[in-house]
Order: sequence, then structure tokens, then C-alpha cells
Amino acid sequence: MKEYKGKFTTKLFWTVCGFCAGWFVCGVLNGIIHNIFISFIVGVLVILFMLYKIYFLDNFSILLSENELSLKRFNKKIKTLDIQKYFWSEYSKYSNTKNAEDQDIYYINKETNEEESIDLTNFSDDDYNEILTKLGAKNKNVEPAKVATIKK
Repeated sequence: MKEYKGKFTTKLFWTVCGFCAGWFVCGVLNGIIHNIFISFIVGVLVILFMLYKIYFLDNFSILLSENELSLKRFNKKIKTLDIQKYFWSEYSKYSNTKNAEDQDIYYINKETNEEESIDLTNFSDDDYNEILTKLGAKNKNVEPAKVATIKK
């Protein structure tokens, strides 16, 4: 059983981005409405939203055992998934392409065919790849099947 957590440096980076976004929104809004008080309030709201997203919504850990995956936030389990009951992939069922910076794990319920995802943007690349491998979502190095073609 292994627990995976988000990287502190990634959270720090997004915190700095949140403060920059709040400052930018404050400056642009002040240039448009010429009211520093309202601009400041909106800028602070942007910063607070980013801090809430980074340190609450995206602050979770993954506990991976042989048969189940558990999502924990502040040492409290928020979701437990039986690995055998889902199809696991790093690609959405609606798309065959993936951006290099996307770190989402998609899972489809085998009974209901409903798709959900887990955003692992705050996790390191090594942890992300290790989780995918343990879930069986990474392709193994298997020789491609050769198909004989007949020319007419």
C-alpha cells in the first residue's frame, strides 16, 4: 500500500500564479471602471478562489493498494474505488489525443459506462506514471500485430 501526494513546489507555483492573476484582474478592472475599491475586492476574490482551489479542492492524496484506490483529503477518505470494477486510462473516451501537460486519470464504470476523472496536475510525473502503471492503464511493450495484406 502506497500513498501519493501532490508536490509542494507545484502548489507554490500555482499560489504565485493566483496572486499574479488577482493583481492582473485588479489592474485591468481599475483601468475599466476607475474604482480602486471594487477592483481591489474583485482581485482579492480571485486570489481567494485560487487559494481555495489549490489548498482544498486539489489538495488530496491517493492511497493505492492491490484492489482499491482511495482518495483522501486531510486524512479523511472522500472516495474509494474498487480497481477491478473500472476501466482505467490516461485518455478520455471522447478523445484519442492527450496534451503533454495533461495529468488526468479517466475511469469508466464497467456496469454503467459512466466516465469520471481524477486530476493529478499537482503530482510529479513519476508518481503519475507509476499510478497509471499500477492501475494497468499504461501500455505494455508488446509487439504490434502484423496483418497480411493482399494486393489486387
